[in-house]
Amino acid sequence: MQHKPWLASVPLRSPADITVPTRDDVLHALYSAIGSDAAWNGVLRVIAAYFNANISMLVVAGKGQRDRSFYAAWNHREEAARAYSDHWWEHDVMLSAVVKNGLFVKGMVGRASDIITPEELHASRYYQEFMLTMPAEHFMGCVLSDGRDEALAPPMHLSFFRKPGDADFSDENVNQLADLYPHIHRAFELHWQHRVAQEQLGVFHQSLDGLDFGVLFIDPTTRVRHANTAAREMIARSAGLPLLGGLPEHAPRDGELARLLQSCAQGKGGAVSLGAPGNNLFAMALPLAAPQTTVAGDASASVMLMLVEPNKRPDAALDFVVRAFGLSKAEARLLPMLFENMTPTSMAQALDVKISTVRTQLSAIFAKTGTRRQQELIRLLGAVPSVQRFPF
Repeated sequence: MQHKPWLASVPLRSPADITVPTRDDVLHALYSAIGSDAAWNGVLRVIAAYFNANISMLVVAGKGQRDRSFYAAWNHREEAARAYSDHWWEHDVMLSAVVKNGLFVKGMVGRASDIITPEELHASRYYQEFMLTMPAEHFMGCVLSDGRDEALAPPMHLSFFRKPGDADFSDENVNQLADLYPHIHRAFELHWQHRVAQEQLGVFHQSLDGLDFGVLFIDPTTRVRHANTAAREMIARSAGLPLLGGLPEHAPRDGELARLLQSCAQGKGGAVSLGAPGNNLFAMALPLAAPQTTVAGDASASVMLMLVEPNKRPDAALDFVVRAFGLSKAEARLLPMLFENMTPTSMAQALDVKISTVRTQLSAIFAKTGTRRQQELIRLLGAVPSVQRFPF
């Protein structure tokens, strides 16, 4: 990315009370902060010391910046941050000059003295009534995001200030910031992407917790990466089922449930019923991605494991059977009637269809589930055929 410094020339001051970090210290702080909002205050502390700045901030541009989803600052008083966020941003003569000159563009690096004279700054209410209270006079900054790419962060800028009486930021400082900019931008871009992913994942997990059946996501090493509330409660109630292994923390390494998960590693998936009728769990496993083979030749895959308690949720159990055996909608509507022991004639009357249609659909159900008659099919709620049922 090309950087466009605004030019000026003033010697750099070294602070007497702060150890000046090296460039490597700055880079280490930047990349160490990826994934942690709270760490960015420390990053700004390090970069501010590197530039001998007494205030630094990384904020969303515009009104209400203090209350935006991201805000980081060092040595900037809360009342000053609030005052700027609520009022003074509209009177910021430096920001106005940047925008007026078309300089609020991602990749822009510079200082205020290149676009506004000291006389203009000192004559403004913004300087007299706000900046002096910070206290701040000299400004240097860069634009990390101008808001043009919706996939990235909103318009954001990184700002550094020096107090009245200090020297302005030098050409060397501007060049140093331009040199650091690719790292600052990359580190924050990675942080923002991680942040968005975590927010989306949080929403996804909350939606899973609203379900009344269990959902677990298991990685290729058999570690459970997430178990929703229903899954944890079911597993706690079914602690006597040895085939659950170490759930909800990690999947079993042997037994039928383990073999079911192994079938997912081959891209097959399937279903199994665990426990005795009346106190059992339906478990259905589906591979989430194409299986991958390790250097040792073993297949592995991420798996979604779903759990249903048929005695507590017969409707969910029916849906489970429908999905497990790939029944059509027309076939699925016969299941509740089967469990009520209705005859094919009664089903045809209830659905207002020909009895031949019902018999055809029943034949399809029996073929898909591996059963031969109605009573065998009814026992699906206690033991899913074609897989096996396992006692305590």
